[in-house]
Parts: sequence; C-alpha cells; structure tokens
Amino acid sequence: MEITLQHTGGARFVAEARKHRLVIDQPAEDGATDHGMSPSEMLLVSLGSCIGQFVAQYLSMRGLSSDGLQVSVAAERTTRPLRLSGFRVEVIAPGLSDRQLRGLEKTLATAGLVHGAIARENTVRITAGTARASGEAE
Repeated sequence: MEITLQHTGGARFVAEARKHRLVIDQPAEDGATDHGMSPSEMLLVSLGSCIGQFVAQYLSMRGLSSDGLQVSVAAERTTRPLRLSGFRVEVIAPGLSDRQLRGLEKTLATAGLVHGAIARENTVRITAGTARASGEAE
C-alpha cells in the first residue's frame, strides 16, 4: 500500500492513491489556504472511516441495519511531545439492542488496520533525498 503526495504551494499537498486524489492543507488561521483538511484531521478521518467500515461489515454479516450509522472521532493535541493522543471514537448504530451494542463493542477492540496502527506500538522510518531511490515503486 502506497500513496504519493505532491506539494502544490504553501502548506497544500495533493495526495494520490490508485486513481484517487485528495487535497491536504492547513486552516487559514494558520496562514494557509484551507483548501483541504489538515494532516491531523485526515488521521482522524482515517481512524473513523476504518472503524466505520468495520462496523458496517459487522452489521451486514449479522443481518442488522446500518441505517443512520455514524462515527465521531476526537483527539487531544499535546505539545510535549507534539502529537495527538487520547483518541476517542463514538459509534452511533441506531436500532441495536443493548446486547447487540455490547457485542459490537467487544469486537471493536481489534477493529481494522488503522486502529491497530495507532493503538499498538509501531515504527515509522523517515528518509530524505534529492531524488527517489532507484528500484522503488513509482
């Protein structure tokens, strides 16, 4: 899995994955043009949509309705170190009984790739260069 980001001026980038394009920017109050969500907001979108897709599949596999399904995600911004922490995800699944909601909550503990990447210890390797390393996928 890979994406490419192209700088298009200021704080703005265009991300490409497969045949899809997405604009990433910063808010105007931060001196940018606000043409897209910030990277931090995209992280919350990624987590919420990963969990949302998991829940939709869970409901479908049990013959339960996903009508009105909604996911909200929030996190705190810390400064020392600078990062997002304390992620909170709320899933609203109208029409489920208390028993069905408890079953859903139990399965959400292991919900999806993005959740797993954030919730468990992970590594990020960053390199810098003047051109793409030879042999790497374009």
